[in-house]
Amino acid sequence: MKKLITMFLVFVMLFAFSAVVMADDVQTTPVTLNWITARRAFGQNEIYGSFYEIPDFDMDIWVPDFLVPQEDIPADCAYIFTNSDKTASIIAHRVRIEGDTSLDAIEQLVSELGGVSDGFFWINGYKALIYETEADDSVSVVIPFDDGDVIEFVFTPMSNADYYSLFSLVMSTIQPHTLTVEDIALMIDADMLSTWGQNRDVRFTDDENETVISIHMWEDGITSETIGNVTNWDEVRDDRINTYNMYATVLEELGRSDIDLSLLYISPDEDVSFLTISNGEIVYDVAED
Repeated sequence: MKKLITMFLVFVMLFAFSAVVMADDVQTTPVTLNWITARRAFGQNEIYGSFYEIPDFDMDIWVPDFLVPQEDIPADCAYIFTNSDKTASIIAHRVRIEGDTSLDAIEQLVSELGGVSDGFFWINGYKALIYETEADDSVSVVIPFDDGDVIEFVFTPMSNADYYSLFSLVMSTIQPHTLTVEDIALMIDADMLSTWGQNRDVRFTDDENETVISIHMWEDGITSETIGNVTNWDEVRDDRINTYNMYATVLEELGRSDIDLSLLYISPDEDVSFLTISNGEIVYDVAED
């Protein structure tokens, strides 16, 4: 788990840049957590793991290889993952709440039971509450469903800085098992918000005739008149190609190679294209025009 503290600090900074507006039932602006950003951090730190499906909720969670699923678990648990000496664990279990299952109501209930809310989050499209329980040395992610059931992921220990760092990333891997084009487009958009310092617009189409995600990215000051003054165009182009390739790899890993992916590097008014990549091919390069 080398460099985890540094990794966590970087990830906290990503949180700060990823705020979005939530639905009307939660009157706050939560942070967006997403698998793509976590995936990058895991890769950079050489942390390996696998996705596990929670069938009752059509949901997946990515778990590091050193935590293995246990066989003898309570009936309400989907999984309990622990390390070899049982000093760290991730528990995924079902909770039945009678009455109001809105996040506001769950947050109030958590407070009454001694937990401390860390706030509301978007996690790969799910509306979630994250809270800490000092007595259990744990942090929990709670996601309600329309049928009154709630799934809770409990991560412990959290007093250990390395595990806190790691589990803060694992939380952001919780995602629908069946991903729609919109789900993935929103993941890409949230990831770009934390990594691309300029402007972007991730668009998608999902119908019987076409399944497309189109990434539009631009920088202030780069226009049809100024593009010729960019002396490091090869470097700029290669960076955009690397961005495209990374998201294409994500689609493949998520089992959605059927999605047509394109990236357009354009002027701020979108009137001029400087680089267009579609289905792995450079369709247009302003330097070759």
